[in-house]
Amino acid sequence: MSDLEKDNGTERAELVQRLELMERMIAEGRRFTMRAGWIFVLWGLVDCVGYGWHSLQAHSQFVQTWSWPICLGTGAVITLIGRTMQNRREGISKSRQCRSVEAVWGIMGITLAVYIASAMASHFSWQYSYVAGMMMILGMAHGISSVLLRWRVQGAVAAIWWAGGAAVLFCNSRRAMNDIFLLEMCLGMIAFGLYVMLLEHRQKAVRKNA
Repeated sequence: MSDLEKDNGTERAELVQRLELMERMIAEGRRFTMRAGWIFVLWGLVDCVGYGWHSLQAHSQFVQTWSWPICLGTGAVITLIGRTMQNRREGISKSRQCRSVEAVWGIMGITLAVYIASAMASHFSWQYSYVAGMMMILGMAHGISSVLLRWRVQGAVAAIWWAGGAAVLFCNSRRAMNDIFLLEMCLGMIAFGLYVMLLEHRQKAVRKNA
């Protein structure tokens, strides 16, 4: 065997190892997202409760002022406690791909927190552009995550959020905005969260039976 053939064999072996490493990292990143499925469901429910509370008691000054801060604050506390307990229980080491996905959602969370708090403090949270912007930010986070994980389903969810944001601006109607908001929460949050939780359950069952 010539040196060239040896070199080609070594290069092929290294290439296969790199591809396998990339596949493992992508799989770990997807599992990381699956473990966060309950967070998507939680925030979908939080937003639906906030919307319902705000709408059903439209004549209450207290509700109009504090319904969203209370719901969002409660959601943030539950997320922090739940995530901390989950990490301690599972004790999972994070790959670079997991850390990248976590960074995307962490920065998105900070961005939304500043965005929403600023809009509420300045009394601009009623505008169509505010709701559309929020949906676009969520779509961007899903889009980046889908590229990192090569996950078409999450890319479709990103498209749903972007379409919702655009629809709010084009419809330019309070009723249409509310309907779109609820639909996005059901599809982009709750349904996606339940979907990834189901995938995680199936994978655990397969590993258990293997």
